Amino acid sequence: MKTAEKLKSSDFARQCEKLLRELLGRVPSVKLVSFEREARIFSGSPTRVDGLAQVRTGNRKWTLAVEEKRLGQPREVRATVLQLESYLEHLPGNAPRYGVLLAPFISEESAKICTDAGIGYADLAGNARLAFDHVFIETRTAENPFREKKEVRSLFAPRAARVLRLLLQGPPRSWKVTELAKSAQVSLGWVSAVRQQLLAREWGEEAPGGLRVTKPGALLDAWVKADDWSKRTQTQEYSVLVSDPVELADKLNTNLPDQPPVFTQWFAGWLRHPHTTPVVVAAYTKEFPDEALIKEKLMGRRVPAGGGGLRLVLPKDEGVLHPSQTVRGFALVSDVQIYLDLQQAGLRGQEQAEEMRSWPDFAGGWA
Repeated sequence: MKTAEKLKSSDFARQCEKLLRELLGRVPSVKLVSFEREARIFSGSPTRVDGLAQVRTGNRKWTLAVEEKRLGQPREVRATVLQLESYLEHLPGNAPRYGVLLAPFISEESAKICTDAGIGYADLAGNARLAFDHVFIETRTAENPFREKKEVRSLFAPRAARVLRLLLQGPPRSWKVTELAKSAQVSLGWVSAVRQQLLAREWGEEAPGGLRVTKPGALLDAWVKADDWSKRTQTQEYSVLVSDPVELADKLNTNLPDQPPVFTQWFAGWLRHPHTTPVVVAAYTKEFPDEALIKEKLMGRRVPAGGGGLRLVLPKDEGVLHPSQTVRGFALVSDVQIYLDLQQAGLRGQEQAEEMRSWPDFAGGWA
């Protein structure tokens, strides 16, 4: 897997120029007359653009101002668009001109910023949109071979996830960095890392009262893609005679007083916003109970994964339990955590998750 950081400056510049030449070469009526690197906007100007291309389309000559960026995150793309607009405004002469942004990968959100501003874009992953004169090229791919793996890990790492759960708990509010660190029980460094990533992706903003999530849906969607249930949990499943989920949950509460369960997945989703009838009761616990207790109190036995009506879960980070909530006397993880936990649960788990998320009161309300 390549990353944007591994592209050396010379390699990146060469690949960008090659990309532009190949894109323009798709249109028979277009001829790239020249391409100048580190070009001055006008004679004597200290301002240089990464590339200045002279292009002929039929009988017309166009000037393309090209900027190359290692990261195509929305915040940086927005700044680059403003930069290109300034370059285009100050180019000498009356010849038509067009701005183009090149990057390793440009997300749909970043692409929209360019499109709305009338700026072209292309990336090394295969996404592109050039629209000037009679030229129109547009391609889109879902794959990103230049994933910013380090940044994704830092944003959804267990410590960072503690911060995200608080930020996503509605109604939306602003948080001071020190307040977040204390509430999430993480260092100021972790809060700062989350803040930096949210601002770069324009999923959050600096409000008067501190950091505030502005696009909770986009953030949660990205979290779902990065989440791996198997890596952050250890589970044991049990076949039990009690079939009613409420009765089973009650018995679990009664017989685990020293390590009270915190429910998640189907049962928790059903309690929050009923949709599918839970056939498995799942709960986080601090340690697995003695199997003799399961046998005596719940009339059950341990079975292979996927074969029981009771699933107990040991989290590798107890941050999944904060914030929590109580519904009908049962302790549940937050709505955001229930949603994440249902994604890979099977048994119509995703269906229950989406029904919850469409509910106006999901996570306290994001409106």
